[in-house]
Amino acid sequence: MKKPALLILFICYSLIIFAKSELPPYGEIDKADLRLNTCGFDKDAEAYELMSSGDVSYKVIDGDFNIVTERRIRIKILTEKGIEKSKIQIRFFSMENYETIKDVSGITYNLDSAGNIVTSQLDKGSITVKKIDNQVSEMSFELPSVKVGSVIEYKFTKNRKSISNIDDWYFQDDIPTRISVYRIAIPAMFIFNSKVFAYQDIEQERDVINEEAVYRKKHMQFASQLKTYTLENVSGLKKEPFMGASKDYLQRVAFQLSGIKFGNGDREEISATWEQLTAGILNNEAFGGQITKNISNTKKLDESLANTQGDYNKMAAVYDYVRKKIAWNGERGIYPSFGVRQAWDKKKGNEADLNFILINLLRNEGIAAYPLLVSTKDNGTVNTQYPFLQQFNTTMACVVIEDKKYILNAADKYNEAYLVPSNVLNNDAFVVDNSKGGWIVLSSDNALLQNDVSLDIQINPMDSLTGKAVIKSYNYAKNQKLKIWEKDTSSFINYYRAADSLLQIKNIQVEGADADSAALTQKFDFAMPVNSRKDHDSFSVNLFQGLKDNPFVAGERKTDINFNYRQSYTIEGKIAIPDDYVFGLLKDLKLMMPDSSIILEKYFYADNSNLNFKINLDFKKTYYDAKAYPQLEEFYKKLYTALNEKIAIKKKRNAR
Repeated sequence: MKKPALLILFICYSLIIFAKSELPPYGEIDKADLRLNTCGFDKDAEAYELMSSGDVSYKVIDGDFNIVTERRIRIKILTEKGIEKSKIQIRFFSMENYETIKDVSGITYNLDSAGNIVTSQLDKGSITVKKIDNQVSEMSFELPSVKVGSVIEYKFTKNRKSISNIDDWYFQDDIPTRISVYRIAIPAMFIFNSKVFAYQDIEQERDVINEEAVYRKKHMQFASQLKTYTLENVSGLKKEPFMGASKDYLQRVAFQLSGIKFGNGDREEISATWEQLTAGILNNEAFGGQITKNISNTKKLDESLANTQGDYNKMAAVYDYVRKKIAWNGERGIYPSFGVRQAWDKKKGNEADLNFILINLLRNEGIAAYPLLVSTKDNGTVNTQYPFLQQFNTTMACVVIEDKKYILNAADKYNEAYLVPSNVLNNDAFVVDNSKGGWIVLSSDNALLQNDVSLDIQINPMDSLTGKAVIKSYNYAKNQKLKIWEKDTSSFINYYRAADSLLQIKNIQVEGADADSAALTQKFDFAMPVNSRKDHDSFSVNLFQGLKDNPFVAGERKTDINFNYRQSYTIEGKIAIPDDYVFGLLKDLKLMMPDSSIILEKYFYADNSNLNFKINLDFKKTYYDAKAYPQLEEFYKKLYTALNEKIAIKKKRNAR
């Protein structure tokens, strides 16, 4: 990483000594914490983070300028599930040793039968490091002798070759935290903007520390701004239905370098740009060098394309070829794991491998294709103001045909070429190209999950319901169903039986699996018991849509609601009833949100011995902020009551 020439004056070894906090020393534990069996402010917690600390300083290591972060975490294990917290994974950017992890140690504390503290040390020989891709590696270890009641503690130091890229500090996790302390000492010459994202009051302290250092045999004195952030009794962020990435909602503090101030009073504004980032990675053989590789042995693909007309059809054909012929190894990555040629020969690779192969093959056909930096939903949103590559977690392909952009991920076996992959839908993404690069929003006119169910039902009095179902799934609904269908038939049956274990399904047929843009048609016979009473039977026609259980039952919510795509559900059909039976009173219904963003319509009409019905449910919005939750919660109570309303039949009074 190239540094501004004027920075050379500060490249020195910093002797920062942080003020002592109230945190207990490493390796010492209070028996009260070992006897603890619950978190006082989160009774359902599986584990309890007793403390989390981070100390950040600037140092020169091996002649290079580093940001050094010392991390320490102590966790109480409260349940069997909580034991998973003893399995530690630390990801870091290992490319060109941009980040290194060192000084790892860990301890497990237990009480023996006599009430004595027993400690078990982490065997450093058990620490493993694996390469995720050309950019990222992962260190893993597991604390020893962990059981319910244990306290685990570990620490490590991370060195980063950077002056500007300070990690966000997260005060919150998925488990409750007793205390989180973050101390950061920044030399006064570096001007950082900071922003706190929190709904609790964070204690902040500021101080100035005078430091001495020796650089190139010269003694230097300088001041550093020391900031300490403390937050106590932090609830764990629980996963809520239809929420985005957890990290987007965690309480945190973020830093961004804005300028450098020099001893003579001059100030240099830092103007790192996305254009500079683009130039840098395009000049990198591991990224830009993979775009222009000549891929050999493409005879079968060439033959299949010989009679293919039109750029869209060629794109779709190449896309299908790559995702069928090259296996995804399950890993994401900005950089390829193997590189284009090796991945092509091995017939496997990470997402970047597959998508760089796709880009090469499309360019060979004269189709404009570019690398696309994306952050998937689970990785969180990207701040477009921060030109940091580390915000992204994978590379996909952006294809331009007649001014229309198509977003392709060759690692996705099921997503059609015309659909934006659902795990990046509505996110910002960055096209990497010196002339045509820049930000795009990954939206789509086809961003719809649509399921249409058609039912032909027969009622057997006081016994059961039998019938035939035809389900047509479109767009993202088709993708979801295909993933299940291609596993095996039993997985498909279990998917539809998830809402009712008494449901029986047989004679399954599936059509349209290989047809681009066509519906996935599923046909099968079904049977299920009815709810019988003394004088009537009752049943619901809310079948095969996954709409049985209301997802919004919590009294409050802290995160926004993101459905990702618009949704459309239809259930229609007819019910044949036996002679001498009649239907109970049925009323048409129209129910909608105050802003008309969700609409439910129910219709019934009799025809000879059949009852015909139709239920339409449309979601016209994809996103609601957390403030809208009370209104959404109230509407959903009415919605699911209406969806699950039972139809009753009973004997005619004159029947014998």
